[in-house]
Amino acid sequence: MKNKRIVVLLKFYKGELNPFDASALEVALSLNAKEVIALTMSPESVLGAFKSLTRLGVKGVLVSDTAYAGSDTQATSYILFKALNRLNPDLVFCGRQSVDGDTGQVPIMIAKRLNYAIKTKVINVDGESFTLRNGETFIPKDKMVITFEKMRSLRFPSIFSKLNEVEIWDNKILGLEKERCGLNGSPTRVIKSYESSVGRRDCKFIKVEDLDSVIRLGLQKEKVVTNSNEGAKLEKVYYVGNIEEIAKKVANSVIELETDKKDSQEIAKEIIEKGIKTVLWEDSEKLKILASEVAVLTGAGLCADCISFRADNNRLVMTRPALGGNVTADIVCVSDIAFATVRTVKNEKTEVIFSVGKGAIDSIEKIENLAKKYGAEICCSRIVADSGKLPYEKQVGLTGKTVSPKVYVAFGISGAVQHTSAISGAGTIIAINSDKQARIFDYADYGIISEVENVKL
Repeated sequence: MKNKRIVVLLKFYKGELNPFDASALEVALSLNAKEVIALTMSPESVLGAFKSLTRLGVKGVLVSDTAYAGSDTQATSYILFKALNRLNPDLVFCGRQSVDGDTGQVPIMIAKRLNYAIKTKVINVDGESFTLRNGETFIPKDKMVITFEKMRSLRFPSIFSKLNEVEIWDNKILGLEKERCGLNGSPTRVIKSYESSVGRRDCKFIKVEDLDSVIRLGLQKEKVVTNSNEGAKLEKVYYVGNIEEIAKKVANSVIELETDKKDSQEIAKEIIEKGIKTVLWEDSEKLKILASEVAVLTGAGLCADCISFRADNNRLVMTRPALGGNVTADIVCVSDIAFATVRTVKNEKTEVIFSVGKGAIDSIEKIENLAKKYGAEICCSRIVADSGKLPYEKQVGLTGKTVSPKVYVAFGISGAVQHTSAISGAGTIIAINSDKQARIFDYADYGIISEVENVKL
């Protein structure tokens, strides 16, 4: 890596550096690269926090202009692509997502615009060997965008280090087409933000000793499947992957868009030539990357990780968690073509899932022993997976998997919307948490206010 120029893309949220990006920066600093450049597209209010990073020996470039405000993923990827063209990096590093948005398509879009290869979700770096979340290992090559999990903490600067000046690039320097930036250049629009009531249940609080009986009661129940086919529908929707039934809920006519053995260029050409207006994509890792690439080529608006849809005045309204999971947003596309990746339920081998959250992170062994009694699968929230206590394939949530067992028992899980949106299909949800105000209780059938150590089966 000694001859490499690495640009690390950084995002600040509420004045704080995104921890996923901090991890990417730490990796870049550890590789003894020829040059490490930190690049952020942010308002100038972050200048103080951003400038402090120059004490680590990196060059800082702040991209900031009022014309860029309100940019969605398409517009953001366009602006950063133009900035990266000026820097001509060998490698581009960034976090796999930002804390205020779990979509992760911006790096993919940037890679497509740069014509760089893309590798996502690095969980370990050993020398020059990188390991992805799916187990793949690789050695970075020139012209590659790489995203990182929250796998490392950023080092502190030396007490002898000095601040350096940060270059500020506005639109006078970049000279971008303003109609492709900011709100004007953003094909997606948030039309409503709210606390979602989807998945809410009437929680009955029980004693710790009642846990066994409600688990067995839940196993005896048949899951109720709700009818979501009522209401207005679009005339026609195309879909990719195993989501035909989901597509049928929002359209009178659904057609599968074949993508096997086709690259993004071929798919984009077909969409444009056929005049396709709406495409729903299954949320497999491969298809999420493909959807982002095709969106760049077609100019489509892309709403990622949607949890529900509806038709309104012959346009698709897409719903997804936003702002770090604190709210849910309804989003529409104002572009001619609308894309959405769809959260899909993964098939479980067991009828019971015991899921570990931050409040139970020190009780994993005990929970695993409890799970054996029911043949339950062990899963976890994102913070547990990020800690390395359980593997990422066990993560339930917006950036993990969506599940629908007969019984779901949440141990020490607070209940952020990223998590509750991924378990709403469970037959019976039981929450165990010492905080009686925990959000998870609003989405559970049964609640136990207790420390996990007190649970005995």
